Amino acid sequence: MKKVLTVQDLSCVGCCSLTVALPVLSAMGCRCSVLPTGVLSTHTGFPNPHRHPLTQDIAPIAAHWKSQGVTFDAVQVGYLADVAQAEAVEGVIRDFGKTVIIDPAMGDGGRLYSGLTPEHPEAMKRLCRLGDYLLPNVTEAAILTGMPFEANPKEAYLHALGEKMLAFGAKGVVITGVTGKNGAIGFVAAEPGQGMKTYEVSCIPRQFHGTGDLFAAVFTGALVQGATLMAAAEKAAGFVEKCIAATREPTPYGVNFESQLPSLYEPSKELL
Repeated sequence: MKKVLTVQDLSCVGCCSLTVALPVLSAMGCRCSVLPTGVLSTHTGFPNPHRHPLTQDIAPIAAHWKSQGVTFDAVQVGYLADVAQAEAVEGVIRDFGKTVIIDPAMGDGGRLYSGLTPEHPEAMKRLCRLGDYLLPNVTEAAILTGMPFEANPKEAYLHALGEKMLAFGAKGVVITGVTGKNGAIGFVAAEPGQGMKTYEVSCIPRQFHGTGDLFAAVFTGALVQGATLMAAAEKAAGFVEKCIAATREPTPYGVNFESQLPSLYEPSKELL
């Protein structure tokens, strides 16, 4: 059974971050361990959530794991609240990162998320240089590479974004949230020397919180079970599409991913 560590916040209400990653990775036949970077009363789509950062606990937790001989097949990193958390997670990656998947969750719509400082992108750049697979959306890729943001990106622009993201040293990059023709939405995937591949699904005109976290979790689960970059990304995009379609109305609580979990289950061929 593949062992995956997911590193991100725990939002007590609202389907996102750890409350998405843990059940998804478990359903995909992985033994999922968690490293909460902080606890929030709700995700930040709700107004004024109570926040309790766990930045100072990251290094002691990792040190105890090392003392016990704990290992992981993959480390998946999601939203980090500040520069100090990013720096602490660098140490976790160096100690446990056999395969590292990073979703540099820090912005959308051409701007940083509220609460993040201007220094945050530089910290994420350093973190991305330790990643094997990077999963930015268009905004995050633009911020990380210094390119101007384009809401309706053309192929040449996306190709340049992919190449600049690969320059961080990654084995593969998936840029999500790419708008396509006739209202479609999808991603572009890039691997060194293999050009850029695109994939689109139908865009359901609703906005939900946590879909990026869902994508990253399914991508990670598929990848560690042996899927190619493109196959893992297609599985993740298809699952997110199904979850949105299964959700009747937009709600801050997120999508109805629970009803779709059985479709992810693939029994591991490995013994415990």
